[in-house]
Amino acid sequence: MPDRTTTVLLTTEGTYPFHTGGVSTWCHHLTRGLRDIDFRILAIVSNPFPQLQYELAPNVIDVIKVPQWGLLQPAEYSQHQLTSAVLAKRWNTTPKVISARFKPLFERLLGLVFSSERDKEELGRTLLELQGYFQHYDYEKTMNSHDAWHVVQHAARATWECRPAGTEHPTFQEIKQAYRLLYHFLMVLHFPIPFVDITHASAASFCGVPCVLAKLAHGTPYLLTEHGVYLREQYLNLRRQIKSFFVRWFLYRVVEAIVELNYHFADSISPVCAFNARWEKYLGVSERRIKVIFNGVDPKRFYPREKLPRVRPLVSTVGLIYPLKGQRDLIEAAALLKERFNNLEIRFYGTANDEQYYTNCVRRISELQLENCVVFAGPTQEPWNVFSQADVVAFASISEGFPYAMIEAMLSGAAIVATDVGGVREALGNAGVLVPAKSPQQMAEALAFLLENQEERERLGQMAQARALHLFTEEHFLRCYEQAYGELLSPMTEQSIQQT
Repeated sequence: MPDRTTTVLLTTEGTYPFHTGGVSTWCHHLTRGLRDIDFRILAIVSNPFPQLQYELAPNVIDVIKVPQWGLLQPAEYSQHQLTSAVLAKRWNTTPKVISARFKPLFERLLGLVFSSERDKEELGRTLLELQGYFQHYDYEKTMNSHDAWHVVQHAARATWECRPAGTEHPTFQEIKQAYRLLYHFLMVLHFPIPFVDITHASAASFCGVPCVLAKLAHGTPYLLTEHGVYLREQYLNLRRQIKSFFVRWFLYRVVEAIVELNYHFADSISPVCAFNARWEKYLGVSERRIKVIFNGVDPKRFYPREKLPRVRPLVSTVGLIYPLKGQRDLIEAAALLKERFNNLEIRFYGTANDEQYYTNCVRRISELQLENCVVFAGPTQEPWNVFSQADVVAFASISEGFPYAMIEAMLSGAAIVATDVGGVREALGNAGVLVPAKSPQQMAEALAFLLENQEERERLGQMAQARALHLFTEEHFLRCYEQAYGELLSPMTEQSIQQT
C-alpha cells in the first residue's frame, strides 16, 4: 500500500450503516479492520433521515446519504450545495434548457435500457452526462417536465425487440407507476462524484453507479463485491411487489442495465462465494476479473459456550424477517413437528424488515395454532449465545449469498440445518444438513433427525467449528481485501485490465 493514507468510497444500498444484516456486518468488519485506510461511506437510503445502527470506526471520515424515497425534490437534501446554488439551479432550469440539453440524453438513456444489444460504454457515458447536467440544473423540475414525461411515454409504447407479449399496450396508470419508480431510482445522479483513490460497491446495483461515474470521470479503480446475486433477487422481489406485468418488465430492463453496467466497468469483482461467480460469468464477466473472497468472523467472539439446562428442545434462527429468508417455510415445518415434539420451541431472532411479510407470518402461526411453539424474539445483541444455546440452528432462506449468521453459528459449534441456496453449500460443506429451499417437509425431517440424535448434533457442531476456523476467519478476510486494494493501486493494474 502507498505511504499516504488511501481513501476508499464504500457504497451501500439499504444496508450499512443504517440497517443491520449480513451486508452491514461485512461493511462494519471491513471498515473497523482496515484501520490504515480511510473510508467514505455513500449510502443509498430509503428516506432522508435514517438513524445510525453502528458505531462507526474512526477511519470512517464521511457518510454521504443518498435518499431515494421520502422526498420529491432532492435539492431539499442537498447538503453539498448552498441554498443560493439550489435556487439558481431552479431558475436556470427552463423549458428550453430541458428540451435542448436533457431530453436528448434521457431519450438516449431509455433507448439503451430497452435495446436488445446494449452498448455498456455508451450507457456509462450517458449516465455521466446526465449526472453532469444535474449538477447545474434542477432534478425535480427537469424530471417532472412535459419533455421527460413524453420520453417515458414513447419508450413505454415503442416497439422494442426485447418486448414480451402482454406489455405492448400499457395503461396510463402503468406508465405513471413506472415513471415514478424511475424518478426515484435515478436520484443518485443528483449527487456529486466524490474524489477518492478507490471505489468499492457492496452490490451490482444503483449504489454502484457512483463508482462507474468515478471511473469514467477520474479513472478511479472500481472494486465490486456481490453478497447475493442482485439481479436474481430483484427478479424475485419485483415479482412479489409489483402486480403489473408491464411495470415489472420496465423495471427488469432498468435493473438489468444497471447490473450490466457494474459488471462492465468494475476493474475487479470479489463475490463472497463461487455461486455468485457463476452468475457473473454467465452475464459476461471474464474469469480473470473475478476473485472470490469469503466473509470472515472473529473466533474470539464466536466459539462454543456451555449449554444451560433446559426442558424444551430449542431450534433457533437468526436473520431479517424478510421473504427471501424463508421464515414462513420454517413455520410450516414447525406445524409438521408439533405432534412429534409437543414441547418444541422455535425462536426467530431478527428485525422485521418487511412488515407485510411479518404480519403474514404471525397470521399463519395463529392459523396453525403454534403460539406456544413459535416465538418472534426480536433482534439479539448476543448472537453467540443464541447459536450456542440452541439444540439446532436452522436457516430456511430462498436466496442467499454467503451468510454471516451461518459462519457465526459454525464457529459457535452449532448443529445446522440449512437450505441449499447460494453459497450455503460452500460455507457448510458436509458439516451440517442441507435441504432444498421452499420444502417445509424436508426441513422438518432434517430437524427431527438432529433433535433426536444428540451425538450427531455434537459431531456436526465440532466439524462446523473446525471448518470455519480453517476457512472463514476475519483475519483472512481482511488480508484478502487489503491485497485487493493494493492490486488496484498497482501501476500494473491498468495494463492488466486492458489485457483482460
